[in-house]
Amino acid sequence: MKAAVLRRYKEPLQVEELALEAPHVGEIAVKVAAAGVCHSDLYVLEGATPVPPPLVPGHEAVGVVEEVGPGVDGVSPGDYVVTSFIWPCGRCKNCASGRENLCENFAKVRLKGTLLDGTTRLRDGGGGEVRIFLGGTWAERAVIPATAVAKIPRRLAKPEMAMLGCAFLTAYGAVVNTGSAGPGDTVVVIGTGGVGLAAVQVAKAVGARVVAVGRNPAKLEAAREMGAETVDVHGGDPVKAVQELTEGRGADVVIEAVGSDETIQQAVDMAALGGRVVLVGLMPVGHKTPLGLARVVRGGIAVLGSYGARPRVDLPAVIKMVERGLLSPERLAGPFYKLEQINEAVEALRSGRAIRPVVVP
Repeated sequence: MKAAVLRRYKEPLQVEELALEAPHVGEIAVKVAAAGVCHSDLYVLEGATPVPPPLVPGHEAVGVVEEVGPGVDGVSPGDYVVTSFIWPCGRCKNCASGRENLCENFAKVRLKGTLLDGTTRLRDGGGGEVRIFLGGTWAERAVIPATAVAKIPRRLAKPEMAMLGCAFLTAYGAVVNTGSAGPGDTVVVIGTGGVGLAAVQVAKAVGARVVAVGRNPAKLEAAREMGAETVDVHGGDPVKAVQELTEGRGADVVIEAVGSDETIQQAVDMAALGGRVVLVGLMPVGHKTPLGLARVVRGGIAVLGSYGARPRVDLPAVIKMVERGLLSPERLAGPFYKLEQINEAVEALRSGRAIRPVVVP
């Protein structure tokens, strides 16, 4: 099969012919119909998230199951699925207690570029091992754990649905599970990329008032079209703007989807007394953020990390929201690229020209 391979950090990807082994116990092979290009992938390409190359990036996709390994039930060849970047083992303490997005065994291999058993199914033409980043879906086929997918009706298995497995799953986890946002709440979303705009949609779907904070005029316009009020950071102090929009109270929930020292502090300053700040934006591994703790302590503000959501529970819920017309991935996805155009897709995301480029192998 063909796949986009990163040989060295900060160098262009190469489309290569790779050998893909059959799925092992608990795994499935998926023919990739489309895969999203996410900022988390950019961190890998740059080495800020240090998964060892050579590797195949890509971690959100839609496709059809071609083969299942031993011990797999509930998924069969011919099923259309959305793949998640979260891989629950189903056996650790967190999985058993309903927090499978924080699977302990998955956390051990996440940055090693392997599957849950510590090995990879990919080999290059010389027989060398090729790793993956949370799926390796920038390829014609991928082998992933069966616990990392959710079935999707065939009529919905369109390229734009690839976004459900990361952007919308992350947004759902941040808004619903971690932020506990609901009707009547004011939710501020800092960042208008794929995750940020997906969070706008999820927050609107649960009945919240939404304010989107960003710097890209086209993306702010997209947020307005989805029902959000907007704050352009180029227009002045965004914290002051949010305070004015909320009559000085601040937001019940602030979703920080950028990942910078400045925006994290802004998120804390935008929160109401007793509010919740939900951090989903990633930084380079090892980076430490200074934080004004007086505001956190005296304001009783909860600062919460949010990593994805539960693929076996929440991803089906996200798909149902799409079926009911509450979420519209097609409003965020694109442009669409062939696998051979992968470097163009990466540059479209890096430059801010696209919200969520999609690769169609």
